[in-house]
Amino acid sequence: MAHVAMVMNLDKCIGCHTCTVTCKQVWTNRPGTEYVYFNNVETKPGIGYPKRYEDQQQWHGGWTLDRKGRLQLKSGSRLRRLLSIFYNPDLPTIDDYGDPWTYDYQTVIDAPLGTPNPSAHSISALTGRDMTVKWGSNFDDDLAGAPELAVDDPDLAGLEDRVKMEFEQVFMFYLPRICEHCLNPSCVASCPSGAMYKRAEDGIVLVDQDRCRAGGSVCRAARIRRCISITAPARRKNARFAIRASSRPCRRSARRPVWAGCAIWAGAL
Repeated sequence: MAHVAMVMNLDKCIGCHTCTVTCKQVWTNRPGTEYVYFNNVETKPGIGYPKRYEDQQQWHGGWTLDRKGRLQLKSGSRLRRLLSIFYNPDLPTIDDYGDPWTYDYQTVIDAPLGTPNPSAHSISALTGRDMTVKWGSNFDDDLAGAPELAVDDPDLAGLEDRVKMEFEQVFMFYLPRICEHCLNPSCVASCPSGAMYKRAEDGIVLVDQDRCRAGGSVCRAARIRRCISITAPARRKNARFAIRASSRPCRRSARRPVWAGCAIWAGAL
């Protein structure tokens, strides 16, 4: 099987979020995808999007070895996954992703002259109700709130408290995150309907929308949380490098990938 890759030079990433914005506008710009980011850039150290996605002791994503040394999904055996096929407690909630919001601009536009000055309050993009913004996909950008947030980074587990509190004097870097299109993807292995598959010609992981039943098993098993359940319509989506996730050809066909694969290169090019 071929396996193409896209290289990201972390030495040159400045955390501008241009890739995040363009991906958001093209691929997740319809109702039900307001909180979804197939591409985002996070600051490390930090807890990321969704919160603490790297903590597989909590989310049980990826692979592990059983008592006989055989590869097994961290989400459990076939029996356990069968029993939880309609109930997946190990899934991030909207509080982990961050409730997306917009602002009531019409209030400002229609406000009469006078004092006090009108203000646009935040409104949930999911419910349309007033809300208090508490979390978002880049709330810890550039080490924002670092003394309280970044110390919860799973990568810092086991370090001394003194080192954790002085991390801003040690290092900081930007990490663009997209689907890794793994050589042995746990999301594909966990899909009960066979909707997830790895294309042999280039190794890209795709989703057959006609076969997907949106049960949540794939989202639970995905190691880096780049397979996300869309609220409307009820289908599973996967970051797929600007190609349509469909097993049948269409005008934006899977036969014409714009990008392919992902490998992160941290050294100089």
